[in-house]
Amino acid sequence: MVAQPSLSQVADSGPSGILAAAYDRLPVAVLCVRDKDILYANGAAATLLGVPAVNLKGRALAPLLKPNDPDAIDLGRMSRADPLETLTIPHAGGDSCGALCDVSVSPAPTGRSGDWLLCLRPLGPGGCILGPITDQGSILAHLLDAVGDAVLVVGNDGRIIDLNKGAQRVFAVDREPARGMSIWPLLAPTLFEGEDSLPETSVQMLLRAVPRSTLGTGRSMTLSRADGISFPGEIAITPLPLPGCSAHLITVRDVSDRKRIESRLERLALYDPLTRLPNRVKVLQHLERLVAQSPLGTIVAVAIDVDHFKYVNDFFGHGPGDRLLQAVGGRLGGDLEEGDLLGHLGGDDFVIVSATDDPIATIDRLARRVEEASARTFLIDQSELFISLSQGIALYPDHATDPSNLLTAAQAATYEAKEAGRATTVIYSERVRDRRAGRLAIETDLRRAVERGELSIEYQPRLGVTDHKLRGMEALLRWDHPDMGRIPPSHFIPIAEESGLIVPIGHWVLETACRQARLWTQAGFPDLKVAINLSVRQFRDAGLLMKVIEAINASGLPAANLELEITESGLMSDLDRAIDLLQDLKQLGITIAIDDFGTGYSSLSYLKRLPIDLLKIDRSFIAGLSENADDRAICQAIVSMAASLELETVAEGVETEGQLECLRQIGCHEVQGFFFARPLTVDEFSDYLAQRRI
Repeated sequence: MVAQPSLSQVADSGPSGILAAAYDRLPVAVLCVRDKDILYANGAAATLLGVPAVNLKGRALAPLLKPNDPDAIDLGRMSRADPLETLTIPHAGGDSCGALCDVSVSPAPTGRSGDWLLCLRPLGPGGCILGPITDQGSILAHLLDAVGDAVLVVGNDGRIIDLNKGAQRVFAVDREPARGMSIWPLLAPTLFEGEDSLPETSVQMLLRAVPRSTLGTGRSMTLSRADGISFPGEIAITPLPLPGCSAHLITVRDVSDRKRIESRLERLALYDPLTRLPNRVKVLQHLERLVAQSPLGTIVAVAIDVDHFKYVNDFFGHGPGDRLLQAVGGRLGGDLEEGDLLGHLGGDDFVIVSATDDPIATIDRLARRVEEASARTFLIDQSELFISLSQGIALYPDHATDPSNLLTAAQAATYEAKEAGRATTVIYSERVRDRRAGRLAIETDLRRAVERGELSIEYQPRLGVTDHKLRGMEALLRWDHPDMGRIPPSHFIPIAEESGLIVPIGHWVLETACRQARLWTQAGFPDLKVAINLSVRQFRDAGLLMKVIEAINASGLPAANLELEITESGLMSDLDRAIDLLQDLKQLGITIAIDDFGTGYSSLSYLKRLPIDLLKIDRSFIAGLSENADDRAICQAIVSMAASLELETVAEGVETEGQLECLRQIGCHEVQGFFFARPLTVDEFSDYLAQRRI
């Protein structure tokens, strides 16, 4: 094998034998350059460049570092670079795309201008390993003190022979006092914690603990500074045969900054940024550990949902809504026992999981905790909020055999609790599973219902209270399923709203109803007005205005023959936008109505701001109108409020003559309900019109 030239053959004051041996084993690529030619290259430099070390001597440096632009290599400029200059170093063998390296350039302490030392440090996994130390006045000491990692030469007795400035900084020791001290308090503080004295033993013990380099692998061990402060570090140990003795080269990289970044990234990945609670991923990891620890044990999962949280966001805004979620999370986690984990799954969904030997007692304890959390009001931005919480409970392994399905089962039970009236608790069962599966089947079939022609529209007449004259009709969506028959709107409309299907379905209703109304106006009923409901999601659709204009233009229906109905909650989510949109619709000549009035905010302060024409009194107030004084008073108040704002009123759900008479007495303008006619198909409504003509 060709002998590699040593640095002592290059510089005037070369290193001693010990230091030259240490230098020749450095995994850092080192070059010594005089003017523009290479005088010396160690083995790591030869490997990096793909050229034998003996063949590098005398070659020009610049073409090796940057063959496409050798003039760009200016060592004087590079020696002043801060931060270090980064180059992609090509490999002469052409078997790789080159290595991205930091290039450190400093004047060689030879006293001769034009002599330079270069240290090429690869970046990323598998980066350089730095070597041992040389005398303070030598070229090698100057080089090693410029690198950031801690580099130590340690004898087989475990005592430090020498160390670089990086080691002095990392371990908080001075050079001279550190020479001769044991390495064990620095590299293995936890191994001998509490011992009165540290072993004066061979470094072979450390080699058994760290058989392979961990530099750049992400694996770290706890090390200690001389002042006792611990830090995470990666370590490499390399045998170093020296003249007259054996030693080891130890390289230590302080990864404290990286660990802090990793910890922050872990928090971002595993914890909800709003509530700072474990997120779904973290909860699933926790459940997986519980299952692994006790595969036959029982785990209780309690899913929690804030009832009517959407209304909080709609009325108060998302800021107060976020603060309410934080307060709910804080209150739920207040009195949990050791072993319980509270997580925030997203939105207004929380979960508590707990491994237990007594599931009945744990369910009772956690359910009471949830009930207590909502028993007191929440003070959010100087407003008192009363909320309720719905709970869904599932057990492992009774209801699910893996963590993901356990959370799914608990949340499915929560949906059942909400549908059962909210503020209640449901334990997962086959019935819950079947209902959720049925809901999914309905959503799937609903996606194809339009193209299959399963959806239709029925029209319920609307008449004047005093003269019973036909004023118009309300378009009502119907679904005739090929297997399940007619599905009630109360069953499929919420599913359409939640899934977003209500937007395309609503657009179809708008186009179809406008087209049919135009046919009836052409048949001799020019004043007939069709009322169409807009869902909350539809009203928030940015393209609603254009879709309404397109439906009118395509059908030829005059805008004055169209009435659009929107609920109070749909308006309040963004009142300013709602006002702008309603004004645009009114400018087209369209009538605007508030549907289900009396069940939402019913406030004069916002009603007077809205460009509306009509209030529809909710059917819940009509049912007991002729017998219940409270219902009558409410209806009277709504009619009076509307009159003060010059709005008309329509009562829906009128089924008896007594209800009709009460509405006439309080001054309601129009009515609709089974007392006059049920919703009619297109053919039935055409017959109804023909009879009205007679």
